[in-house]
Amino acid sequence: MILIDNQTIITPSAKDLAEDYHMTFQEKLSKRQDTLSDTQKITKEQLVSLLKNLLSEAGMSEFDDCPFDYQEHSSGVKIIRGSTIKLSPVNNTDDGVHYQEILTSEGGHFNLGILEIEASQLYEKETVETINYVIEGDLQVTIDDTIFDVNKGDIVYVPQYSAVKWSTSNKVTILSGKLKSGV
Repeated sequence: MILIDNQTIITPSAKDLAEDYHMTFQEKLSKRQDTLSDTQKITKEQLVSLLKNLLSEAGMSEFDDCPFDYQEHSSGVKIIRGSTIKLSPVNNTDDGVHYQEILTSEGGHFNLGILEIEASQLYEKETVETINYVIEGDLQVTIDDTIFDVNKGDIVYVPQYSAVKWSTSNKVTILSGKLKSGV
C-alpha cells in the first residue's frame, strides 16, 4: 500500500506499475497521520524485491543475487556455502553442462569454479592452464585421441593451449581452478 495525499497525481504508468507489483494507493485520512501504522508498513523484503525488479527491468543486472551464500572476514578469508551454489548453463544453453565461478584472486590471475556435466560433453579448445578435482562422479577426458578414465577424487592438470573433451553418460562435478595467462 502506498499512502498519498489529495494533491498527489498518479499517472497511468504509475497505476500500471503498482498493479504489476500488487500495490495499491490509499489517501491519508488526516495530516496527523505522518507515520505508517504496523499494518501499512512495506516490509524490507517487499521493498528489496520491488527495487530488484525495477533495476532488472532497467537492464541493471549487476544487482542480481549472488549465485551462492558466503561469509567474508575483514582479513579476506571467505567461507563459501557449497550447498548454496547455483550453476548456470555454459554458452546459454541447457545441454547438461553448467558452471559457476566462485572465487577470483585479488589480482584476477586465478579463478576457481564448479563445473557440472550431466549426460553430456564439453569440448574446450585452446584452454588456459587448469587444475581440476573430481568431487563426484566419473568421466572420460580425451586429449589427442587418447581417452583417460577419471574418477571421484582424481585430479586432472590441463596445460595451456590444450584441446580437451570432457564427457560422461552420468553426472560429474568438478572443482576447476584456472590460471589466466598474461596477467
